[in-house]
Amino acid sequence: MTRFATLACLLLTSLSALAQTIIGSVQDGANTPAPFAAVKLLRAADSSFVKGTVTNEAGSLTIVNVAAGAYLVQASFVGMANATVRAMVVEGKATVLPPIMLRANDQTLAQLTVRATKPYVEIQADKTVLNVAANASAQSKTAYELLQQAPGVVIDPNENIRMAGKQGVNVFIDGKPTNLSAADLANLLRATPAANIATVELIANPSARYDAQGGAGIINIRFRRDKSLGLNGNASAGYAQSDHYRANAAVDLNYRTKRLNLYGNLSGSDNFQNTRVGIDRMAGVSRFSQRGFDTDGTQAVVYKMGADYGFGTNKTTPQHTLGLIVAGNAATNQFGTFTNTDLFSGRATPDSSLTNRVDSPSQNQRFNAALNYQYADTLGLTLYLDADYTRFNNTAPSRIISQYVGANGQPLFSRQNRFDASTGITIQTYRADLTKDWKARNLKLETGLKHTDVATNNNLLAYTGAEDRPDVNRTNQFTYREIVTAAYASLNHTTGKWTVQAGLRAENSTVLGRSTDLLNRSINRPDTSYLNLFPTAFVQYQASQNSQFNLSYGRRIDRPNYQDMNPFVYQVDPYTSQRGNPYLRPAYTHNAALSYTYKWAMTLKLDYSQTGDFSTDVIRQQGLTGYRTVANVGSADALNLSLNTPITINKWWNAYLYAGATWNRFRGSVAPGESFDRRAFAFEGYMQHSFTLSKVWEAQVSGFWNAPTQQTIYQIGGLGALNLSVQKKMLDGRGRLTLGIDDLLNTMRWKQSGTFADGQQFAVDRKWESRRATIRFTYRFGSSDIKEARERKDNTGASRIKAAGNL
Repeated sequence: MTRFATLACLLLTSLSALAQTIIGSVQDGANTPAPFAAVKLLRAADSSFVKGTVTNEAGSLTIVNVAAGAYLVQASFVGMANATVRAMVVEGKATVLPPIMLRANDQTLAQLTVRATKPYVEIQADKTVLNVAANASAQSKTAYELLQQAPGVVIDPNENIRMAGKQGVNVFIDGKPTNLSAADLANLLRATPAANIATVELIANPSARYDAQGGAGIINIRFRRDKSLGLNGNASAGYAQSDHYRANAAVDLNYRTKRLNLYGNLSGSDNFQNTRVGIDRMAGVSRFSQRGFDTDGTQAVVYKMGADYGFGTNKTTPQHTLGLIVAGNAATNQFGTFTNTDLFSGRATPDSSLTNRVDSPSQNQRFNAALNYQYADTLGLTLYLDADYTRFNNTAPSRIISQYVGANGQPLFSRQNRFDASTGITIQTYRADLTKDWKARNLKLETGLKHTDVATNNNLLAYTGAEDRPDVNRTNQFTYREIVTAAYASLNHTTGKWTVQAGLRAENSTVLGRSTDLLNRSINRPDTSYLNLFPTAFVQYQASQNSQFNLSYGRRIDRPNYQDMNPFVYQVDPYTSQRGNPYLRPAYTHNAALSYTYKWAMTLKLDYSQTGDFSTDVIRQQGLTGYRTVANVGSADALNLSLNTPITINKWWNAYLYAGATWNRFRGSVAPGESFDRRAFAFEGYMQHSFTLSKVWEAQVSGFWNAPTQQTIYQIGGLGALNLSVQKKMLDGRGRLTLGIDDLLNTMRWKQSGTFADGQQFAVDRKWESRRATIRFTYRFGSSDIKEARERKDNTGASRIKAAGNL
């Protein structure tokens, strides 16, 4: 790591020669910046094409590595007449252009149809972007299903997310951590129609500006923000039918003037499904065979509203912007489990049986409020200040009714257990970011400070018997406090064909947990404080107009989920429970990647990561009962080779291909005397075919496949799906009706098994209602007069609230 940081610093200081650069801006007819306008550099002598670029969100353009000579710089935008200015490039000097002014095109384009098509999967230098609007099948899904079938992403039954073969993903929404448990995040994503989402960003190796949390990187879900002036919006409704139903509806509104932007969205969902469950477990001569099903019904509402107001002396672009955001969600879940467990003791017939029913309704609410301020001048200086408050509450009462049956089929006795669990989490975040861009020198500095304070209070009241007697051994209160203070700096420099960026982030963490039972016995764990440094480095080489190489390195951390450190014992059934581990330690990951991109489309990438103090779920056996917990088990190495490429077969048929192969090695010990050294191969593939059948009809076929693999000591079965959809445009192109079939072959199921050194074995098989017919209608309304939208930066640091799942 030291050698790598030294090399990055040398590159930054040695690549100091100033290349010929053209700098300028593009403005529209109202003298406001024109974001994402196309810019061409042409030779003045014959108007031949030299190179091209696109303006950024502020309407600025930069063209690097330009030979001395006379040129024309031409800007274009849909609905505007092309504008051209002359540029004389002198050796060793930067050329600053006057503003390029676009004017409205006076021609009537009655017979002209302009189509700007973005690919569904877009490979950028630092991330992979899923453009949801470009995928007809994706828009009929929920946000959860988008992630479930995103290239290189895997979600297990406990809602843990892996990316590129690695676990430890930090999920953001609109640039900020979600502040939800794994289960509650899943409910939120299931309640969110994909039609409300603009993009999903998969960031494998974030820069120093981002929190270091998340060893596998960041998934950032960005909602739609209409950039048009006036009142605009989008409304959608969808229905899906399998054995049971699911329905959702959403609306988002945006009102924009040159200085004021008001926006909001609201979505609701009502879903129900059954999941068939089979669990087999062996411990010595005892064998347990459990069969049953889970019922899962969720009703959820998700909302967000905000306002941005710009002010200042600059009439075209306000220097100051003040923003306010209020967001949240409320969900009610009716979860139940109905199982029958046969117990065997070395015989072919069961010695006894257990019929178990668990009723576990839950309610949760999340409220988030944020106030932010941004200053931006015309000289490249930007200051961003943000204060953020989040409150999360969850109540989850449950009752377990167990009926024991003898070998002769006669009832023996019954038992009841009741639990009242509640969780309250408060998160306060304050941050300041400063960016200075010296465009003439191709140099950019980013630096900032951040302070996050997390306080949690968890209560578990346990009762036994029909008369609900308090259980002093399992009733517990767990309080947790975590304070993280961070500072970062990052420097980016471009010279010639090289771009180099080096950054460093420092995070100081103070953690204190306390668990107390009814007898006033307490465990004061965790109780620690530590300072960590997280360096990042990026090197980009533009070998030619069509070839680009990228090299990156970063160090990251996976702090334990809050509830993973909670020592509550939560009873699933008389033979199964789960509990936290207050002695969990953070895991640290080193990531390095080398990639090659051809024609800004096809990317071949080699990624290596090494994780120390890797943690995973572990199943322990105590007599006839087993419990699931989380433990630091050792180290994990992952080498991933992936290929992303769009494929144009002809004018009406386009395809996209992703293929990723991962070689894993897991070393460590799950218990004294139970060491392991396992190697595993994993493959993940995704393909999409899009067909333009006519001006109003489109069709799509997509599918993914994750091959069987191994995760530490656990074997994981294959998982895949094939999806079909057809879409019709209507109502002058503002409406879209989509019909589809998800998981046509009904192959979505989760299989997992494991064998421990003491001979204990288990196998899990879960099959949910994945094959279903879908229908969705979306309608877009409002004007199309474009103005730049301001996106809020990420601002909070906690997304590790975790709810326990089933064993």
